[in-house]
Amino acid sequence: MSILRALTMAILLTASASAADAASRVFVIHGIPGVPVDVYATVAGAPIPDTPTLPDFQPKAIADIPVGGALSVDVRIFAQGANPQSATPVIAVLGAAIPDNVELSILAHLDGHGAPTATIYQNDNSPVADGMARVSVRHAAQAPAVQLVAGGFPKLALTNPYFGDLEVPASTIPLQLQIPFTGAPVTSIAQLQFASGTRYFVYAIGSFPDTFDFILQAVR
Repeated sequence: MSILRALTMAILLTASASAADAASRVFVIHGIPGVPVDVYATVAGAPIPDTPTLPDFQPKAIADIPVGGALSVDVRIFAQGANPQSATPVIAVLGAAIPDNVELSILAHLDGHGAPTATIYQNDNSPVADGMARVSVRHAAQAPAVQLVAGGFPKLALTNPYFGDLEVPASTIPLQLQIPFTGAPVTSIAQLQFASGTRYFVYAIGSFPDTFDFILQAVR
């Protein structure tokens, strides 16, 4: 299956329902291709438990976690099956603050040099106008700067780990990633359908060109 077909299908497969009863909402996203992991999340400073919070967490998986209020957390990511009491985590995010009434995305990914890292994004979860969709593009790959072209027009130019948001009409829109200022395609054109009132998160992940890939998440 091509990356572009996978992108189109992912809109339908990863749509998330709202968590209206939670004060905050956290998405944990696995953006390192080919590396299944175990994720341990605790209140900051608490001992690491023997049982992972997210066992066998596969690449491109998304966990949607409601949080009851403001707190600080430690998130440690180990190679699948590693002993958390003796092994060194692949990624450790310690003392991450989760404010009250926010939506965060914690993404495990590669930095610009190919080393495992994590980035915490605070999502714009304000209502989307009727007839529109919000698209947030996040560069989280070991890759050069990329530019999103929507409907034939350049919209966003990004480097790892930065992001940009844009509002688009709820319709089918051709999207492509290009190298900025050159028009050279990084991907072919994907015809993607965006639903009214929905937020979309597009993560560029992996290492260009061998494992370069996307995660596409739709949130209502």
